[in-house]
Amino acid sequence: MHPLGNPAESGQPELHVQHVACVNNAAFALRFVVQRLDGDRVISQTPAGGAFAAGQTRSVDLSALRFHGHALDVGDRVRIRARAIGGTRRDGPSVAFAPNGHTATFSVRGTTLSFSVNRI
Repeated sequence: MHPLGNPAESGQPELHVQHVACVNNAAFALRFVVQRLDGDRVISQTPAGGAFAAGQTRSVDLSALRFHGHALDVGDRVRIRARAIGGTRRDGPSVAFAPNGHTATFSVRGTTLSFSVNRI
């Protein structure tokens, strides 16, 4: 249940966004981090935020984040990594940063040991 991390590999156009939102449609509380990518390699990530329950949404303004003290440049790729409390972790598909006001929303569905993170 792991979506491809690179949009070019999946045939989807690169999505440029300023915000990412995570909707908890799962049967558990979850946390997520934003990971900055170089290709498919993680080069940095944000600290984990607090856990949030099923039915709730959390969002992050990517323009406010700093990775090793540096803001994202237009075109930098990021993804969310969701962690089920008491379970496993899963990576969402990547998106590119642009200060354009747009939001990529990701839905987390499943149970603590078997869940998916998909863009909606």
